Amino acid sequence: MRWFRAVAVVIALAGVLACESDEARLAEHLERGEAYLSEDKASEAVIEYKNALQLAPNEAAAHYGLARAYMAIKQPRKAFWEYQETARLDPSNHDARLAYAQFLLFGGDDELTQALEQADAVIAADETRWEAHLMRGRSLEGLSRIDEAQAAYEKASELQPERSELIRLLANFQVRQGRTEAAEALYQNLVEVAPTTESYFALGGFLAQARERDEEAEAAYRNAIEVAEDAERSAAYRRLGSFYYSRERFDEAEAILREGLEATGDDIELIYSLARYYHSRGAPEKADAMMEEATRARPDEVRPYLILSAYRGRAGDLEGALEAAEAALSVDGNDESARLRKAELLVDLGIRRGESERLAEGRAIVQAILASSPDSPEGHFVGAKLDLAEGRPDDATVALRKALDVRPDWPQAHFLLASALVLEGDRQQARAEALRSVELDADFVEARRLLTRIHAELGEHDLAVEEARRILRQNPDDRAMRIVMAQSLVHLGKLDQARAELESVPLEDRASEVHFALARIDMMQGRNEFARAKLLAALEERPEHPEILESLLRVEASLGQIDRFLQRIAEAAESRPDKASLVRLHGLALLLAKQGREGEAKLRRAIELDPNDLAAYQALAQLLMSTRRVEESIQTYQRAVESRPDSAPLRFTLGTLLEGSGRAEEAIEQYEAAIAVDPRLAVAKNNLAYLLAEGGNDLDRALDLAQEAKRELPDNPNSADTLGWVLYKKGIPEAAVGYLREAEAGFPPDHRDLGVVRYHLALAYEAQGEPSQARETLERALQQLEKARAAAAEAGNPEPADPPWVADVRNLLNRLGE
Repeated sequence: MRWFRAVAVVIALAGVLACESDEARLAEHLERGEAYLSEDKASEAVIEYKNALQLAPNEAAAHYGLARAYMAIKQPRKAFWEYQETARLDPSNHDARLAYAQFLLFGGDDELTQALEQADAVIAADETRWEAHLMRGRSLEGLSRIDEAQAAYEKASELQPERSELIRLLANFQVRQGRTEAAEALYQNLVEVAPTTESYFALGGFLAQARERDEEAEAAYRNAIEVAEDAERSAAYRRLGSFYYSRERFDEAEAILREGLEATGDDIELIYSLARYYHSRGAPEKADAMMEEATRARPDEVRPYLILSAYRGRAGDLEGALEAAEAALSVDGNDESARLRKAELLVDLGIRRGESERLAEGRAIVQAILASSPDSPEGHFVGAKLDLAEGRPDDATVALRKALDVRPDWPQAHFLLASALVLEGDRQQARAEALRSVELDADFVEARRLLTRIHAELGEHDLAVEEARRILRQNPDDRAMRIVMAQSLVHLGKLDQARAELESVPLEDRASEVHFALARIDMMQGRNEFARAKLLAALEERPEHPEILESLLRVEASLGQIDRFLQRIAEAAESRPDKASLVRLHGLALLLAKQGREGEAKLRRAIELDPNDLAAYQALAQLLMSTRRVEESIQTYQRAVESRPDSAPLRFTLGTLLEGSGRAEEAIEQYEAAIAVDPRLAVAKNNLAYLLAEGGNDLDRALDLAQEAKRELPDNPNSADTLGWVLYKKGIPEAAVGYLREAEAGFPPDHRDLGVVRYHLALAYEAQGEPSQARETLERALQQLEKARAAAAEAGNPEPADPPWVADVRNLLNRLGE
């Protein structure tokens, strides 16, 4: 027994000593890990923290140290998990919680909600942590809780009033919300608190948005040069050069770039900027020589080859750009920027030429880089190009916002984000991104082209014409921009100027778009025989284009030659029996040819093919109402819905008939049911949102529905009108005006719905405190009515009755005139 007890004591003592030894070893690993981190030896620190976790898997300090070490060696994906574990094991580690929340900001609503929870927990423990209030603001803004986000940002600034990044962040937030006066006050405060190059860049960019403040913007950019550190001087000269270029002060742009070269000792970025300047001013040989010289002077550096690659890419020489990227990789095959540049060019070439092999090669490079560096802005940028090529603009938007979080002054990323937002139907935000791209790089022609189109689509035709003229001065053969400018001139009522622009295109170079644009001007001027010839010329190149065919239908009907069109559209529809737009036009032609039963059948078939073809529903509803079969039709559709309650198109059609009969509540029920059956039925969301707004009922839901409809029907002017009308009803006329102008621009100049849209727009202008704009809009509505009457009189038709909106327009005009 005595022997057994002795053994037991020895074993117990060994256990105690082992525990003491493990605790000591854990402390040693943690201490060495911290020491390695302080000495910038992150790889060694990783080993120490991993050793610590082998001894104590739930040691929060080890997880936190490992997270920081992973971040130092650019392995954020691993760091994310370690921060998450730290926050779970030690909720009092506020730094870890905020770092974990930072990762969550890049996710969806669920992740943003988790980030908000982390920020709130830190604030509950220590309300003086400004970083937590900042995180709260960013989370809330991502969740579209704007007022709460502003309060959080302001609290962070209140706690740290001298911290420049908070002032800039709050100023940018105010810009995003359209609060320019508040933003300017913050930008002015920014340069007082922190008179740095970045601060003056921010102020100059803000001021440059208004041409009348060019002198102030120029002064801000010059101040940026004055205060620039050596590493910032090149960017400061380039920013002022870009400003001069945007204002077409070309001599000053060249002079400031040359001054910058002298001040910096031939900085490669300035050489690139000056080369681009020469190229844009028609001296490509001089530009090429500068770029080649720069690479020859630095043959063992990656950066000059990447600059050369960017230059060649901007000039349209993608193969030459790829060759330069390969040269950069020959200097350093592991350089991440060179690998991504190669990937980007492979993607661009793959898209342009339809070469799936190059796309796949580019994708493999991007995936490999993002696997090791998930926060790489360049990786997300190239990944976004792939997303767009594969039809995923929403994914591209997420990726580009991640890239811009790291590189906020990247013009190409702002341009690509604008392109993605256009595809998503958010032209308001797209305009802001395109403007930012042009502000950062005034010579970025593709961004200017996109900005011009966005201005036109938003109904900002003066701005569209201004931008188009700037582009055409440098690229007079840019046919697409000439067409956009002509279309905007048409909307401005300057038909002769529009015709002159289009006729400046040589006859042999007039593609389908030019013929179509000229035909529309002829139609507006009542020259239908001339319009017909041009439409036929346009159809030679694009025989199934629905808009051209619809215009030809209207022309042939006005000339009494509907049979000619009927033969053409019948052949087209028979060759493409599953194309809804052709089937719808066939149905409309049959109706005009007095073949009502056949026409009705075609319209129903078009709806079957495309349940979101709003024009087909409208035509069918008008047919049923015009034939005095409304009640009969309603009863027929009610019976059909009873037998097929799961048919969303049937419910939607019934809803349109009920709405047209003034039975709004019953229409709302059918639209609700249609959406319940098919949540993708955007036309039902659009009509339901409009009725809810008209009744003033549940405006929050109306806004949600209208926004969804706009996203799903981005090019439909009806969806823009509905969203604008809901915003007006909610008391946000500043936001409403943009969408209502977009709606006005989206309808043909003689469309029957334009009067209502213009009435809505005038109300928004009035609410915004712009009565003169409201009057001009109402006068355009009445002018359209007078033109319709004149056309009817010329054709010998009875004068059309006043549509319902006329009384509202005249009443509003009287009120504005008081």
